[in-house]
Amino acid sequence: MINNDVFKVDNAGSNKSGPPKINIKKLGIVSHDYRYKDDNGLSDFSYTFTGILNYLDNKGCNSVLFALFTIIRRNDFKIENSLKGLKNIELVFIEEFKEESNGIKSRYVVYYKLGSDWHECVLKQWFGTLKNTHKFFNESITPFINEVRTQRLFGNFTILLCGESNIVKYSKASESIEDPFNYLKEIPINIKVILNPIHDRMTRFEMKLKRKFLSEKDRWVVSVWNKGKKDKNGKVKDGNRPAWTVFNNGNEIKLEKIDDCSISSKSNIEIGFLELS
Repeated sequence: MINNDVFKVDNAGSNKSGPPKINIKKLGIVSHDYRYKDDNGLSDFSYTFTGILNYLDNKGCNSVLFALFTIIRRNDFKIENSLKGLKNIELVFIEEFKEESNGIKSRYVVYYKLGSDWHECVLKQWFGTLKNTHKFFNESITPFINEVRTQRLFGNFTILLCGESNIVKYSKASESIEDPFNYLKEIPINIKVILNPIHDRMTRFEMKLKRKFLSEKDRWVVSVWNKGKKDKNGKVKDGNRPAWTVFNNGNEIKLEKIDDCSISSKSNIEIGFLELS
């Protein structure tokens, strides 16, 4: 069952006990092309969500990271039904979202298992780009850093949602990545993984430099996104490789997608494994 009372972090960061100290051991990484629509006209992961989890559970994964825009929130799809019976998976990272008249409303959820019960930790994305203003610092950077300190340090991992990776910035003057808000000072040495789920592929050159920088001191940085977004000219810029990057200790690791299961062989689904030593 999902026990929402044991651990629930709302947007105000009201939880006092802190996040669960569960470690990522073997991570399943999942992306898709959201131009694909299922029989109900939906372009999220719901039509194969249970199958993906069961496959990765059988492969011994204890954690699963999906690209953002994961599940459309609706009454006829219950996340807890897909979590029942999992033997190895104890962490599932997804974004639940819904299109409304005034835009997309979403929440980021870490589903985690303690004993036989599943619980949820709810986070929000604080920003996508950085603004050099006192107001932005007070309203976004300061509460974000506080949330990192109090709510985002799990067992051996932390989370940067999409454009929050802009907490570090590229300096044209030094032609290098800098950490002006001392984000990395908040990350203790036991945090070995930074998860960076993304909505769409980020093509600016400095994004890889930022991931490389964040992975220094023997950390892993795992970014995964959806394929299918078109630019203003209607061209899709997905690239030829799987929809993720993995960096470790300043080096990019070429993690190939797997081709040995019926789920990942579908043209719109990509799955990879990352096993930590």
